[in-house]
Amino acid sequence: MRVDVMSMMIESKAIVTTRPTELEGMDEPNASQLDMDASFEFIRRVNRLAGGFLAFKHAIRVALRGRGHSSEPLEILDVGTGCADLPIAIVAWALRHNIPIRVTAIDPHAGSIAAANECLSAYGANANFIQLAQCGLDDVAQQWRKRTWDVVHAAMMLHHFPDERVPAALATMGRASSGLVVWNDLWRTRMSATIVHALTMFSSEFVRHDARLSVAKGFSRREILHHVSRAGLHTDALSMNPFTARFLLLATPVH
Repeated sequence: MRVDVMSMMIESKAIVTTRPTELEGMDEPNASQLDMDASFEFIRRVNRLAGGFLAFKHAIRVALRGRGHSSEPLEILDVGTGCADLPIAIVAWALRHNIPIRVTAIDPHAGSIAAANECLSAYGANANFIQLAQCGLDDVAQQWRKRTWDVVHAAMMLHHFPDERVPAALATMGRASSGLVVWNDLWRTRMSATIVHALTMFSSEFVRHDARLSVAKGFSRREILHHVSRAGLHTDALSMNPFTARFLLLATPVH
């Protein structure tokens, strides 16, 4: 396992409080589509500027190296896809590089699916490489039976779960993966809290509340490794960026 040395230093200043269990506004079943769309616009901007897509692309390159010279499409499951901005970006990148790819993008929230459908409708023929489904992670085994994907990816999703659900969610991702499990989420530190407070000063109340709560619900390095270990996954690499408040964990299932 590779772990950034810098993360060790930053971790000594990490927020030591436990993760809050309060629901984010976008997790509420009665969240308005207007508020959801505003949140997704903020998330798209964060993914562009804070490396959400770059992290996904790095993970895909790792997965491709592990497949050798296979001509079969790389099969990806994107869990908690939101507005599907990352699947759209990764498909566009793959097609530019002549990499055959197919993405299954899932999300349990109707507002997320509505936003994703709107994004996909503007994406043209390339949207055919993305299958969108309204379902949660727990529904994957039932809906797709014994199917597995080369890469199972979750970005900015597991911090929505309470601690007791995170290992089970990661274990489910591991069972659905025939290759790589990718966890890209928020790193909870004092620095990340300061950064998100500054970034959301002029955002709507809904976006400001959710963004700041999201960072508080992020994970410390110790929590990340603990959850992955409890899920029965093998950690291959963990990188943590204090300036973007994000971490990227690559793991492999132990079948």
